[in-house]
Amino acid sequence: MLQYRRFEEIIDHPGLRIVLVQGLPSPWGQAAKTIFEIKGLDYVAAPWLPGEPNAEIVAWGGEASAPIVAWAKEKPINRWIDILYLAERLAPQPSLLPADATQRALMIGLSHEVCGEMGIGWNRRLQLFAPAYASGSPPVNISRMGSKYGYNENGAKAAGARIAESLRALTAQLKSQYARGVRYFAGDTVSALDIYWTAFANLLDPLPKEQCPIPDARRLGFAVTDPVIMSALDPLLLEHRSRIFREHFRNPMEL
Repeated sequence: MLQYRRFEEIIDHPGLRIVLVQGLPSPWGQAAKTIFEIKGLDYVAAPWLPGEPNAEIVAWGGEASAPIVAWAKEKPINRWIDILYLAERLAPQPSLLPADATQRALMIGLSHEVCGEMGIGWNRRLQLFAPAYASGSPPVNISRMGSKYGYNENGAKAAGARIAESLRALTAQLKSQYARGVRYFAGDTVSALDIYWTAFANLLDPLPKEQCPIPDARRLGFAVTDPVIMSALDPLLLEHRSRIFREHFRNPMEL
């Protein structure tokens, strides 16, 4: 069970530490947390408070958002792929990287389409920022995040088409795997991509509140209404998300 500690308590902890967005299903953080749990890695967690400066955490981690992960005396990291490679180093088994080099490269590339710059999460953030920017005076926390994501009006308008393109690539890959009798995105067993997609799908079609207890005031904002995205969100992707959640995630999600 997730138990947050005060940030000051985890700085000098000798093991694995993670800062998670508290109260919201931040997909980057939920994916990292789940990867640690699949691998049986013990960790301590501190909360990132949404909308707050979190100045002490920023000074420590060098990043103005969560998750931030640190191991022992190593420098804190925040990129999704760095967190994955750290988890693989600390607990090589079960591996969440396909053994086959081609499948591994495919998995990493498609994971970038989900987690990385200009990926699904990135572009969905641009869409979520758009109403605040359209008002002419976005709140300070939105302005801060918008700067990180390079928000501009043209980018926000293009975000839906970019997300749809990524979704079609994921659908094609998943259908090819199912056609050969494998119910995972890459390789022959569960990989990090299955975990990433399950976490990030909440930005498009949130899991029921019994599984993902997003505050009611926020839930509507998570559900996508863009028809371009909705037309590309194949039912197989959502069925796959639900199964991977049941089999590999904490239920309900711990926020």
